[in-house]
Amino acid sequence: MSAPSETAPARLPRRFGLAARLALIVVGGLLAVQVLMLLAYVAERERAAAPSAFVPAMQRVAALVQLLERLPPGERDLALRAVATSGFQPAIRTERPEIESPRLLRFAERRLRQLIGGPSDRFIAVALTGSSRPLRPVDRLRDLRGANLTVAIGLAGGDYLEIVAGGDITVRFLGLPVGLVAGILGFLVALLALLAVRRETRPLSDLAGAVERFGVQLQPSHVKERGAPDVRLVVRAVNAMQDRIVELVRMRTLVLGAISHDLRTYLTRLRLRLELMPPGDQVEKAQADLDGMQALVDDALAFARASFSPASGETVDLAALARAEWEARRAQGAAVTLTGAEAPLVVEGNRGALARVLANLVGNAITYGTCADISLHDRGDTVDLVVEDRGPGIPAGERETVFEPFYRLEPSRNRDSGGAGLGLTIVRQIAEGHGGGVTIDDRPGGGARLTVRLPKPGAPKA
Repeated sequence: MSAPSETAPARLPRRFGLAARLALIVVGGLLAVQVLMLLAYVAERERAAAPSAFVPAMQRVAALVQLLERLPPGERDLALRAVATSGFQPAIRTERPEIESPRLLRFAERRLRQLIGGPSDRFIAVALTGSSRPLRPVDRLRDLRGANLTVAIGLAGGDYLEIVAGGDITVRFLGLPVGLVAGILGFLVALLALLAVRRETRPLSDLAGAVERFGVQLQPSHVKERGAPDVRLVVRAVNAMQDRIVELVRMRTLVLGAISHDLRTYLTRLRLRLELMPPGDQVEKAQADLDGMQALVDDALAFARASFSPASGETVDLAALARAEWEARRAQGAAVTLTGAEAPLVVEGNRGALARVLANLVGNAITYGTCADISLHDRGDTVDLVVEDRGPGIPAGERETVFEPFYRLEPSRNRDSGGAGLGLTIVRQIAEGHGGGVTIDDRPGGGARLTVRLPKPGAPKA
């Protein structure tokens, strides 16, 4: 019997998947809203059966005060018994009740004063109190259970009307419909359902961001495994895929480096043998072929390294690199100019990789456009490196194709007329690996303009 494959797909545990979870969240939220609405309807029907529920409590209190002040003192007790219910218990006090309106109930006090009218200095107090005598204001959250709403109002003649209202204080006192309260609760349930959905889909958003970063920087960006089982499996597979791709790129770089090293050894031997041979046309052609082979090997190795050389986190003075390149080209007798490099322009990146970008752009400009005009521009969060020439330019239809490996506008492989077609490919890989980009435009007056935009330290990557 053969051993089971190590790469067999993992089986999902018997748990709810993402689709089932989202469905349960939505159905559960709707069910909770329906239950709340049902309870609110039942409570509304029960209160509607009581005559006292038809009049909002504050209007009822104001009407009772006005009635008592019009009745003779001997008939007030009869009026109190007529309006008293289990949840509305009025009484006449000869002494002023020891309660005051807290700040949260001052609006109710002002509303009662407007409804009752009369003297502006009339004593009115509205407070939450306990059920024991004497009435004590509620000042702790745990005492809200079983608390009553107490209203004390001064009457004409010196007595005080004290009303203790129990039961549903909000509905009784403020006259708010129960449906409104249920609607608010339903909104809160819907909000919690949305938060739950967001929690379940958050791993997918994190995964998309990690894949996008990996595509630019080629560095593993692992995502924490969480959420539904199928989402966890996807996250685990993407994390493993990133590691495998990075390992493949690393091995490719090592293999190309080893091949380059061995090829350089053989090329050096061939050069020594050619130097020992008598001068002639064939010897010169062979030396030119060796130079082309050497340059091709160097370009291929640089291309492999560029795909694995993201920004190292160090700060690089791009102006200093541009000055060094400008001085080196001038020493070779090339037509090179430099502007905008007087002050330091710091970017985040790999010094060697950015030096390669400068060398490739300037080299291409000199080879194809007879000159290279370098300029640096500070754009706030980014720095633009611009290299212009006076050559034939790059046609608009080929400005994307020239970044492909081994593609050349000049179709021959003659090293005298151009390189192997990896220069701009390396430039784009390095620029994108640093969170930037490269564009090609026409130069006014003829020629090509290549712009590399690089972010400054701390600036958001492109």
